[in-house]
Amino acid sequence: KEIDGLPATALGLAAQTAVSKGHENATAENGPWMITLDAPIFISVMQHARNRALREEVYRAYITRASSGDLDNTPIINQILKLRLEKAKLLNYNNYAEV
Repeated sequence: KEIDGLPATALGLAAQTAVSKGHENATAENGPWMITLDAPIFISVMQHARNRALREEVYRAYITRASSGDLDNTPIINQILKLRLEKAKLLNYNNYAEV
């Protein structure tokens, strides 16, 4: 029931991912499936999965990528925003959106 609505192509990709991660007997029909944040799987889940909790979990994981741990790019984003505001002020605009 958790993967209800997903097309066979998405289940095939999820099964292939599971096989590559050590689940040797994974199949598109019987699983186990490994849902990833790669575009083909992500889009299929968001468009076709009937399980609202699954869609929410995948969506939240997708939007919080690179926001913690070794891949955290928050300081870089903050620096970019600071520099954009500085540029806007130098060009006599109130904010970067006006530039």
